[in-house]
Amino acid sequence: QISCIFFFNDTATTEIYTEQIVGSVRCVQETGAECYKEIYDTLVRNPEVFKDNQTIEFGFKVDQKTILENYVLFLAITTHSKEQLAHLHDLKTNYIQTLERHPKLLRLVNDLLSNELISTKPADFGFDTVEIFLKTVHHYEQHQKDFRRQLVQHNIRVLEKYYRKIYVARVSELLNVPKEEVEVEICEMINIGLIFAKIDRVSGIISFRKLQNENERLNEWIFDVNKLLDIVDKTCNLISRDNEMLKVCLLYTSDAADDLLCVDLGGRRIIKKKNT
Repeated sequence: QISCIFFFNDTATTEIYTEQIVGSVRCVQETGAECYKEIYDTLVRNPEVFKDNQTIEFGFKVDQKTILENYVLFLAITTHSKEQLAHLHDLKTNYIQTLERHPKLLRLVNDLLSNELISTKPADFGFDTVEIFLKTVHHYEQHQKDFRRQLVQHNIRVLEKYYRKIYVARVSELLNVPKEEVEVEICEMINIGLIFAKIDRVSGIISFRKLQNENERLNEWIFDVNKLLDIVDKTCNLISRDNEMLKVCLLYTSDAADDLLCVDLGGRRIIKKKNT
């Protein structure tokens, strides 16, 4: 792992370490975003270190725009996590003025933080010329695949919030991706714990379920028990009321019999006229 803070706290060696780390972090997706953040902050604090559009060894550019693009795009291709969300919120909070000068980056950050469906086509975002997607960068093809994958997975997480059950074909239609890819991505997300769902391949239905902690599960049980007790209480009241009505009916029938009058099955008196 690379300690960015160690590298960039020493102003005297900033230029040397910046050259070394820029060439290193491109192959490390997990720590790449954090390293680019440190590089960007260093360039902001020390703008005299590198001039705009300056190119260092291996053709890597070291300017604020390029480093900021790499920072945001590395976040975009990184698997969803609390750390990724923290970085995105930090961008939206502390770097908003800078992002406003780069509308494409601002749009991407807003989309990744939203609870709405977004485009799953990387070309729609206009980042084809960003450095981490260029052929001169190691694993550029994997970066492109990861970018599309994270766009698809973002939309699946959004659907999980609004649906309990949904057809695979419907998800494919909403996301504009093949059904096979939908199943692959959902299985991947289930395996790494990003969502909790199951796929019924026979009926083609995805069932989402929310993972509950102990307190939530206990509260749900209490609610179910209370609901069951209410049903039992209502049933007992109905049975008691029917029993009271039956007693009244039997008493009425008994009184009519004492008066030597005929009584039908409903307990009603039938008065017969005497022949004179």
